[in-house]
Amino acid sequence: MSKKYTDEISAITAEIEERGDNQYNLWELYYQRGYLYFLNNEDDNAKADYKKAESLGLDVTELPYYSFSNSNSKRREFLLPEKILVFLILLMVLAAIGIQIAGFLYNIKGALH
Repeated sequence: MSKKYTDEISAITAEIEERGDNQYNLWELYYQRGYLYFLNNEDDNAKADYKKAESLGLDVTELPYYSFSNSNSKRREFLLPEKILVFLILLMVLAAIGIQIAGFLYNIKGALH
């Protein structure tokens, strides 16, 4: 375990204990501590904190939510149709740029003759 993460985890734990369980946005502290546990490869502690954060108001559709923390995770994955759409948009942009360049070159060629 990294000493840096140990100190940060301890500080967040102390803040959680000071606030008590009914404080506004307490989920943020559990979320942050869960992330630090995740970085330390302490998956069981990370999972417990993510579940606690979710129970306190974490919107799993807005923040990164690690799939191991809930088998029914609402986390959106980047789906194949979205990847294809991004590829097609990129292809269209490149084609439009190519057409602009070809038109420019054609105009220059016409101006030179």
